[in-house]
This record gives sequence, C-alpha cells and structure tokens, in this order.
Amino acid sequence: MAQQVRAPLSVYMLADHLDAALAAGEDLMARGGDWRALTETPADPSDFILRQRAVAEEVRSFELMLVARILKARTHASSLAECDDRFRAIAKLFVSGTAILLDAVEESGDARASDFDTADDIVSYVRSRGLIALDAPAIRVASDLTIDDNFLIAKRIALGPLLDMAAAFLDALDVQYDLFGGDAPVTSNVRTSDAEESERARLN
Repeated sequence: MAQQVRAPLSVYMLADHLDAALAAGEDLMARGGDWRALTETPADPSDFILRQRAVAEEVRSFELMLVARILKARTHASSLAECDDRFRAIAKLFVSGTAILLDAVEESGDARASDFDTADDIVSYVRSRGLIALDAPAIRVASDLTIDDNFLIAKRIALGPLLDMAAAFLDALDVQYDLFGGDAPVTSNVRTSDAEESERARLN
C-alpha cells in the first residue's frame, strides 16, 4: 500500500479557498437564475423593487466572496510555489492570471464613490458586469439577467475562465496529494451547484 504524501499546510489552505471560490461562483450563477425568474413574473411594483434589490445584493455578496477567496488563494499559491517546485509553474500562472483582481480590492471594500456616481443603480451594476451593453439604458428582457461564464467579476475578469483556473489548480493539487480521499472535486468540466454539500470555512 503506497504511503500517502503529506501535504504542506499551504496546500490545504489553498485547496480550501479554491473550493470555496468555486462554490461562490456556482451560487452566483444560481442567484442570477433567481433574478431572472423574478423579472419574468413581477408582482406588485413596490414589492418587486424590494425583492429585486435583495437578489441583487445577494449577487454582489457572492461576487465579493469569490474575489476574497481568489485573493486568499493567490497568497497561498505563492507560498506553495516556494516550497514545491512541481507547482511553481501553475502557481505563477494562477497568480498572474488573477492579478487583475488586486485593483478591485479598494473599490470592492468601499463602494461609496461608485454608488455616488451611479446612484447605487442596479442597471449600472448590471451594465458593468457585461450583462447588458455599455450604452444600454435599461434591462430590456429577463434573459439579460442570465449570469453565466461571461459575467465580469469586479468588472474585470470573466467568471468562466476564473472558475476554470481555480478548478484546474484544485484538480492538480488533488492528483498530487489526494486531498479528497477519492471523492472527485468540482472541476471545470463538472461544476456542481449543490452548495449545501460544501462547507464554508472562515477566511484565513
């Protein structure tokens, strides 16, 4: 029986953040479905506005959670690259590929300037995430609210490629260290949306 390779602490931390980032991405797309369904069957106008605002805030929350997890994963990826040469290339690729999100930290942490410029308008948020054209004056149809791989996280990077990078890195870690004990992790080919099966660890 082959002896299991002991993984450095940075591997477990990195895997945790990558897994949580994938779960946040799936939750984000699911909330997009809720938003679209709400728009397709609007009720009382005042009630619709409140419900839409609630869904939009949930979408924002999962987006911020995804950004936070990716940024934490970058830190642990850099640490892993220093102690395991086998992961140096993929770690550097992940770190460089997600560097664009560093510019979003200050903006995401304090949205007062953006809220002032846009009057905290939902349409402005939807426009900035690529769901409607930059010159579109309003959301025209419910399908505009479909959150898929093209959704721009923090206005900077498409959701699909970001999740694919996270999934590929997580797969590589699992192949080397058998982190999931034979259970297949979420991958770029099969991204499950069953968030209840994935525990949310605290940010470390």
